[in-house]
Amino acid sequence: MLKERAYRLVKERKWNELAQLMESLSNMEFRRMERVMREEVLTELPNELFWETLLHIIIYKRAAFLSGVMAVGHLAEGGTLDFGVEAVRRLYDHLKETHRESLVKLCNMMMPLLRTEKQVTGMFEALHIEQEVTRLSVLLKDDTPLSYFLIFKTLKMADDKIVARKCCMVLMRRRNDRAFNAACLIKAYFGLDDLPGQFSLTIEPYELSHIDRNYDTFLHALNGKRPQI
Repeated sequence: MLKERAYRLVKERKWNELAQLMESLSNMEFRRMERVMREEVLTELPNELFWETLLHIIIYKRAAFLSGVMAVGHLAEGGTLDFGVEAVRRLYDHLKETHRESLVKLCNMMMPLLRTEKQVTGMFEALHIEQEVTRLSVLLKDDTPLSYFLIFKTLKMADDKIVARKCCMVLMRRRNDRAFNAACLIKAYFGLDDLPGQFSLTIEPYELSHIDRNYDTFLHALNGKRPQI
């Protein structure tokens, strides 16, 4: 079967033979191979082999296999995700030279699957996503407490009221309590008095420095409770 053939070549790191196999496939078989690699092969690989495999299949056909990065979820969930391996560095170098825009696409696809601040920070650092505005564009595509925590911290680094206001407007348009509370925390910290809408969450000035002391403190405030001092 196709999975067994592909999996054997991956485990043996026979990248040329894997490319030859894919080259021999009909269009219908190749579409099946795309699914098999994304859903059945990559999802079973340990961290280092995962990234090495993803590197080689993206080099072979980027458009078909870039989304294979979404198989990273099992590594993030299991706590074994590590962006500090050689294959990630090579993947960055390859995309930087050939399709630089794909670096942000990778982040957009991975962000909803990541579980910790360390994982998200590791992703940004490994793919050299250094500008705060670009990081915010990735973080704003997610709707989780972790993304809101990192939006808040990134805005503090950017220290730009105009950018902070734009983020608040995006969050408020989501029309859910958690997003609105996140906007309220940003509003209070940056003194954005011109934001439209009614905010039920009240933050006292002395509480502002404690909001992002750690993730649990931020989550406490995000859920509508007084920040823990």
